[in-house]
Amino acid sequence: MKKKIYTFSELSDEARSLAGGKGGTLSKLFQAGYPVPDGFVVMPTAFEGDQLNPDAWHQVQHQLENMRKGNGEVSFAVRSSAIAEDSAYASFAGEFETVLDVHSDTAILAAILQVRNSRESERVQAYSQAKGMQGTQEIAVVVQKLVRADISGILFTANPVSGNHSTMTGNYIYGFGEELVSGEAEPYTFTLQVPKGDYDGPVEMQRYSKKLFKFARKLVQDLGCPQDIEW
Repeated sequence: MKKKIYTFSELSDEARSLAGGKGGTLSKLFQAGYPVPDGFVVMPTAFEGDQLNPDAWHQVQHQLENMRKGNGEVSFAVRSSAIAEDSAYASFAGEFETVLDVHSDTAILAAILQVRNSRESERVQAYSQAKGMQGTQEIAVVVQKLVRADISGILFTANPVSGNHSTMTGNYIYGFGEELVSGEAEPYTFTLQVPKGDYDGPVEMQRYSKKLFKFARKLVQDLGCPQDIEW
């Protein structure tokens, strides 16, 4: 029986290439000890057309049961992980569906199919055509434990406009970060100066800045290039 579901801890380099941009990166960071919420990847081979095949669904239920053990009621986030997503050529940020705060197996199955089927939406097709990418984009689906964040944001370790590496620029909103990624919310802005992480921005964010700067510097060092980090 070919494996159709991989936890973040077991996804190998070989399988990672088929897990999409988001799934591959999250598993790599999880295995390296970064504070990534636990989860698993539903591989493209788990689907038959627009449906999850029965064997794959059994594997999903097994993983959900493991993640719930000893944790009471657990909420999950269901996210896209397209093969071309978050690549150097195309980001697809905010193009595919994301479903947050789901609990029951029935709701999670519906969310997996909703995310999977969003690859056929008009906005994804339009973006693909604009990038010269033909056909429907192949997609895996990530299921993670949901973090009920007070503040969510994105940090660019190099200035996204000038490319300058001496300043990290961040945006954040209160609550879940999906509205920020999709462009539906007006964010607050802050900067971190390299090499010491000196902070400039709203006072509410300042107490988190040193820890964020520490992780950002380590991530750039480990991956060898500038990053845009969802946190």
